[in-house]
Amino acid sequence: MEIVNIYLYRNDSGRVQPELINVQSDPDLLKTAAQWAKSGEPEELPNAQEIKQMYVFQFQFRNGDTIQDVYYMYVTDTSNKQYMKEFEGSLKKDTDKFDDLEKERILHLIGLEGWKKVSASELINS
Repeated sequence: MEIVNIYLYRNDSGRVQPELINVQSDPDLLKTAAQWAKSGEPEELPNAQEIKQMYVFQFQFRNGDTIQDVYYMYVTDTSNKQYMKEFEGSLKKDTDKFDDLEKERILHLIGLEGWKKVSASELINS
């Protein structure tokens, strides 16, 4: 893995959402992040109202001249539990205003099945 782009959906911003908030390229952190992404236990996602923050992690892998992106939605709830799900497709920055209706729309696009409960991500805390 080469880098991880970290995006956050914010409701206190006038920018198109989600916003890029960090880029991680530290080799040790990336190795840990790759292992962390494979961890976790299957868990049902709480109601959208209980979700406090929503992030998108864009893991970039280089394969020769090709770069492959793998996307994960990472959310924290009001009880400070973390959930993650890999999703297909690309990151669409099409939301001008992030609110509860938008949160539900995004979660339905990603899908409400197949989430995992994970430990807190070092990508955000570092």
